[in-house]
Amino acid sequence: MLLTTLITTAAISLGGQQSPLSCPITLQPAVKGMSVTDYNGVRFTYCCPGCDKQFEKDPQASIDKSAKAGKTVGVFLFDPISRTPIQADKAKGGFSDFKGIRFYFNAPEEKSTFDKEPLRYGALPKKEALYCPVSKEKVESYAKASGYDDYNGVRYYYCCAGCEKPFTAEPAKYAPNAQEFVKNPQAFTTVPKAGGL
Repeated sequence: MLLTTLITTAAISLGGQQSPLSCPITLQPAVKGMSVTDYNGVRFTYCCPGCDKQFEKDPQASIDKSAKAGKTVGVFLFDPISRTPIQADKAKGGFSDFKGIRFYFNAPEEKSTFDKEPLRYGALPKKEALYCPVSKEKVESYAKASGYDDYNGVRYYYCCAGCEKPFTAEPAKYAPNAQEFVKNPQAFTTVPKAGGL
């Protein structure tokens, strides 16, 4: 138990100076202006052309390899406590790096909550539904989602902010609406217009 706690604590950044993001393929510094891939709610940036195609072949293997090497290779697009979208420059609660992924927070107390149980809040799901179970609408991508909730091993993404309350109140009622859209996490690769990490 003590060993597990020590290992978990060692895997979390204290939220001070940010180490640069690395390419999940070469583990070299990521370069602004390269294509980005959003996968499982996380944005990945690369060092050179072609890395995106290699990453898409087996994203989880690349993430696991990066985590073992102690490299941070992706940025989670949501605050993992409030489960709402967040941007690094607006994160008032700092960040934590865990298992190769950087998580930003809206408030310091949310970072504190995450750091106490990173395995709970930082775990990436094996199944997801990019389909709002409340409004019954397709969610185009992680970046277009207003938030998410996990239920019975599946991450359900919302189309708009008003869908969260009904779902969290009665997940068993709404989850079946998205059942046919439950699948493995997807990869969305694009070239950013202005570049950036």
